[in-house]
This record gives sequence, C-alpha cells and structure tokens, in this order.
Amino acid sequence: MRPSKKQNSSQGVSLPRARGTGTVRIIAGKWRRTPLPVSDQSGLRPTGDRVRETLFNWLAHLFGSLNEIEGLDLFAGSGALGFELASRGAQHVTLIEKNRSAYHNLCNMCEKLQAQEQMQILCADSLKCLPTIDKKFDIIFIDPPFALNFHEKAIKLALSHLKENGYLYVESPKEWDAQVISDLKLNVVRQSDAGAVTFRLITLSREPK
Repeated sequence: MRPSKKQNSSQGVSLPRARGTGTVRIIAGKWRRTPLPVSDQSGLRPTGDRVRETLFNWLAHLFGSLNEIEGLDLFAGSGALGFELASRGAQHVTLIEKNRSAYHNLCNMCEKLQAQEQMQILCADSLKCLPTIDKKFDIIFIDPPFALNFHEKAIKLALSHLKENGYLYVESPKEWDAQVISDLKLNVVRQSDAGAVTFRLITLSREPK
C-alpha cells in the first residue's frame, strides 16, 4: 500500500537550516544510520542528532517501550522525527508535510524501507488536515518553520488528538513566548536547549513523571 496522498511547508527563520541540502541520519533502531534526504526548501531544519537523542531518551524513560506507541509528526520535513520513532519500534507513525518535494522524499524513503504498514504519509497543510483526522496519538511532534509562528495554533489543535497520558513535543526558537502552555494549564515534563532552540515535552497531566 503506497502512502496516502492529500493536498499540497513552509518558510524559514533567522536560524540556520541543517547543514546543506544533504542528509540527516536515523540514530537508532532497525534503520540505524539510514540517511534521510533533506529537501532544499526555506525553513527546513531537521532536528539534530543531539536533540533527537535527548528526546528519545526522554520518551524511553516515560513510556518504557515504544512498541505500542502511535505518533504524529505535524510538520514532517525530512522525516527525522517520524522515521526515528518508527525505527525504534513504534506501532504506527503518521507524517504530514505540505511541501511536495519533501513529501515525495518521505514517500520514497517509506517505500525503500518497506514501511508502508507502519507509516502513513500525507501531503497536506497540517493545520487544516489535523481536524479531519479521527484518531488520537501517544506523541505528537510540533516543529513548524519558525517564521510562520504556528506553535500556539498547532498546540491548541493537537490537544484534542492526544491520548490520555500522551505527550506533545514542541521545538521552538528560544525567544518564543510559551505563555500558551500556562494558559492551557499544560505541564512541561522535560525541557532543554540546543543552540538557539528550546525543546520541550508537554502533557495534559499536571503530575510530572
């Protein structure tokens, strides 16, 4: 089954994009060291190795095993987060990407890895597509092009698609005003910085683990 197609990512910010338009590698799991192509598009910043390693250490601690996890990447880009999650054993991962070049790269990689049963890839505007998805997820990745200021809107939309005890991963510029997290009475259970970026795991629960 070929990945699903929907509609037709984005632009950038003052942060540098990941080096060049080359590749980013899956860190661990069954596809360890597999290179993922990075499209030449403004604003595309694949999540770096150090940040991903930290994030997935957090997830391993919080979930224990990732084998039953269902994940959603709202702004998939290179697929670094979604493919990393699938590589580490997630039950199913949905990726949404608006840019057609990046979308085709994702589909080609999914086919190459024979991951069609484990992954669904949609070509769509994630903020329009998400309300049409009748499903909830254990982890939702929110890492939009920073210049678009989609963080607050994406968080609000994603909450209704989060399972009880699920987590939102939010990657943002350090200077982003995270007031929405307090306004919605969400709990930041993990947070760290890497260069000009802050990344967080957020939950509906008020009790940190």
